[in-house]
Amino acid sequence: MKLLNHIFGKKTPTSLAIAAEIEKARAEHAAAVAKRGAALADLSTMSDAEHIKAEAEYQAQRRAADRAEARVADLEKAHAEALAAEAEAEKRAEAERFRARAEAARNAVEVEAANLLRSYDEHAAAIADVLTRLEEINAEANTINEAGRHTPGFEPVRNTDAAHRKHPDRLPSEGREKRLCWVYKYPASPPDTERVKFQREALREDFIEATIGADGKAIPVTPERYNYYGRELIIRPTLETREIIIERTNFRPGRIENPLSAIHLPPGFAFGKSHWPRKQ
Repeated sequence: MKLLNHIFGKKTPTSLAIAAEIEKARAEHAAAVAKRGAALADLSTMSDAEHIKAEAEYQAQRRAADRAEARVADLEKAHAEALAAEAEAEKRAEAERFRARAEAARNAVEVEAANLLRSYDEHAAAIADVLTRLEEINAEANTINEAGRHTPGFEPVRNTDAAHRKHPDRLPSEGREKRLCWVYKYPASPPDTERVKFQREALREDFIEATIGADGKAIPVTPERYNYYGRELIIRPTLETREIIIERTNFRPGRIENPLSAIHLPPGFAFGKSHWPRKQ
């Protein structure tokens, strides 16, 4: 288009560049229309010479508005054509990108995947050798344990799972704290002592539980009636600080990792030999 060559020269403009020129042409058209209207604004007070000059200005601005309007029309047509051309170019570029992607995928399958599968077969064979040896070690340990069952002082041989693949056991534990407690002392209760062994027994036998309010102070409790060989006794509690068990955890065996015998290593290529489990 001649107009595009006039504006952009030999360079092919983009749709964005043409859109910018459209906005400029519309602005010029609006300015020319405004000036055209202002040219004859004071027609009633003009002299003959001023009237001639105003009409000349009016015609000049009318021609400028017509030229700007024509430029807008031509540029809008060029803009639509540029959008269509760019859309077509993008479609071709997308098709080319997809073709290159498909070609890269074919190359990866034919070349890279084959190399990876060969590497897999090599590593899988080595892993299968490791698993075979581990089975032999465990089988020997089981045979020895079976033979030594009736041998006095024989210490069983651990298998590889127990020796290397087992998490630590959780040992039993007790959490203790010193708290104010109401203590009921019954006849024949173990005497209070500093020795931990008897202190624990005294704690178990000599008090029921702590009775503490929200403010941390002891709540008064009533005396207890106790039948001592047919004789009723009134046991009055005393407030003492005692070490009591507030938390207890039980023994829990450690978890063993998933068995290696569950591993399955198929062949890398069709009609290949399975790596694991190995057929006898």
